[in-house]
Amino acid sequence: MGPSDMHPSACDAFFGCGYCSEAYPDEKQLSVHIKMQHEGQKYLSVPAPLPSRERRLLHQPSAAAISKDIPLSEVNRHCTPEDCWVALNGKVYDLSEFMDRHPGGPTTILSWAGKDASKLFNEIHKGVKKIDSYLRPEALLGNLGVDESLMSDEFWHTLREARIVEIREEIDRVLSQTSSTHKADSIQRLLQDKILDSGLKTKLQRLETQKRVALDSEEYDKAAGVKKEIEKLLAAQDVAHLHEVPLESKNLSGGIPLSEVARHNKPHDCWIAINRSVYDLTDFLMHHPEQRNSILAWAGRDASAMWDKIPGRFPSKQWMEFFMRPEAKMGEVGEEPEKDSVMEQLKQLHDELRRLEGPSKADIEAAKTSVKVPGKTDAPTLSEESRFPKLAEISAGKELPFFTRAEVAKHTSSEEPYMIIHNRVYNLKPLLGSHPGGDDILLSKAGTDCTKDFEVFEHSEKARVQRDRDLLVGQLVPAENTDWSADAQVSQVVGEEVSELMRYMKYKVTDVALLAVGWYVYKTLQNRKPLSQFTYSRALRHLHLIMAVGIFGAVGTAQAAANTEGQTRKQMLWWHKQSGLAMLVALILRVFFRLKSGIPPRFPGNPLVQMIETQSLRAFYLLALMLPMSGIANEYFLKWAPGSDRTGNAGDDKRNDRLAKQSIDAHKLLGKFLQYAWLPFHLGYTTLYHYSQGRGVVRKVSPFI
Repeated sequence: MGPSDMHPSACDAFFGCGYCSEAYPDEKQLSVHIKMQHEGQKYLSVPAPLPSRERRLLHQPSAAAISKDIPLSEVNRHCTPEDCWVALNGKVYDLSEFMDRHPGGPTTILSWAGKDASKLFNEIHKGVKKIDSYLRPEALLGNLGVDESLMSDEFWHTLREARIVEIREEIDRVLSQTSSTHKADSIQRLLQDKILDSGLKTKLQRLETQKRVALDSEEYDKAAGVKKEIEKLLAAQDVAHLHEVPLESKNLSGGIPLSEVARHNKPHDCWIAINRSVYDLTDFLMHHPEQRNSILAWAGRDASAMWDKIPGRFPSKQWMEFFMRPEAKMGEVGEEPEKDSVMEQLKQLHDELRRLEGPSKADIEAAKTSVKVPGKTDAPTLSEESRFPKLAEISAGKELPFFTRAEVAKHTSSEEPYMIIHNRVYNLKPLLGSHPGGDDILLSKAGTDCTKDFEVFEHSEKARVQRDRDLLVGQLVPAENTDWSADAQVSQVVGEEVSELMRYMKYKVTDVALLAVGWYVYKTLQNRKPLSQFTYSRALRHLHLIMAVGIFGAVGTAQAAANTEGQTRKQMLWWHKQSGLAMLVALILRVFFRLKSGIPPRFPGNPLVQMIETQSLRAFYLLALMLPMSGIANEYFLKWAPGSDRTGNAGDDKRNDRLAKQSIDAHKLLGKFLQYAWLPFHLGYTTLYHYSQGRGVVRKVSPFI
């Protein structure tokens, strides 16, 4: 079998340099080569065969070619709890099995999944030998980085993909020779199974998250309880046929094989073999935290090789005489059961396939949403509870399950949309159809942390209490919390700090506004002579101008709020509300002065047109009244209307939500009519048309005459 048969994807034409014999699998690489090695020459590519450095690899099995060195780009892909690779001091380790018994807790390791953690590791552990004494030999995957003189990073992945094809073909060949089928025999392998039911996978991942949080806080009893829940889930009749995960210890009367000991390798389930005897040290770990590190290094393993290496320390004769209780002994080490060679071959092939395939793209993207805060396990104070004490009453006594940001990121559908607010997780489904802002804005933010957006709209305590009562389903794992503490600056919650340029522009806008006000006062003082009783009074003229500026301000701030985020959006909404209230006050004053003012004669024109102009003015008064009133109604039903907290009737909350949504919907509809219908007509016809006819439309309403 020739190279082209073994690796069809690796033998396509390469991009050869038109000035030398070099060739590359990617155009960008060739472009860089020409710029660096042939300075001043234009890009010139010619078809080229596979370069000799890559061709040599094709004479080896692809597994051998890719097993020695691992590029960092491959490490980056393995960033999930069940497939956690970490680079340390030039070596790559699979820490998926080890993280649960890590003395610092599993979340610290998970925060570095898919990364090079050498710097932090060396600051804490002072050398790689420390971790080698804790890990099983198979945890070491290889060296970090590929030999650039032998192959490129891209070609390494080409070989990886070719090897995946080979393994699948080999699995099909082995399966064709046996009636047996391979099933996952551990939680880790089961979660890596690409065909596992998504519902079952979500339940398992959620329970694994609860277990990791318990281990982080050293609550081993709680971790053991979660382990029992997982076993109960896997023992269910509709799930049991999907796996071969051992759920209980086999008959130990004939001795305990080391393969059985290996299953009990966690702080909440710790067996260790010493001098041909097996001991359960789970209870000892709970009562002697000072010895956890030395014992957990050998959890699930045979520690006989360390016997009496350090007298008085685990494992030694003196230690056993002083600490070991008779009931801790489980039995003697027994013979390993016979293994089916075909099933062992399938197991090895599936393990290699999982390692090369890595997590799915969806799992990788979800994992990237996690907040990486190495070593941080304490949950900060929630500023929301300090500002709204009633929230503490809602969650008091509840044991909320923990979620990772990666788990929340997967809940984006309308069937189960999740959202993070102040480090808590909410299921938005009950809110769909009744949210005042509409469903689109909720679904567009599903699966994300929306604390900033939530604070922008200044939700009332009543709305927050109702949110926690109806929607709260969990909380973030402590290590992924964001500090929204009570003493945090508002700018940290609702937006980024303002740049120097924006601060300068803000000052300039303020200067322009002050200059405009000064000019207005100056022009007003210049024009104070009495006007005819047959024309608009000067007070009415001033209100007309002020309301015109206010209307454009209200429309402009609404548009600005719709196209900005964070602190800027909050400021625009505040100005929108203030300008709306100011227009309501101005409208009342305008009506008062309108009744006391003279009325100028109308411009000549068609009676139908004059009738339309009259109705346009009446529509203006109606809009100027209804817009602020609908906004006020929305605020009232959201924040101040009596709800279940006062009346005791849960139906009042639903009624308030419905009326608040109807109010804001009416507000938006009226606003669009004002912006896209009334203003174009009023300015386009009433003003521009009459002005084009030489009629003094501006003089008719100007206060400066």
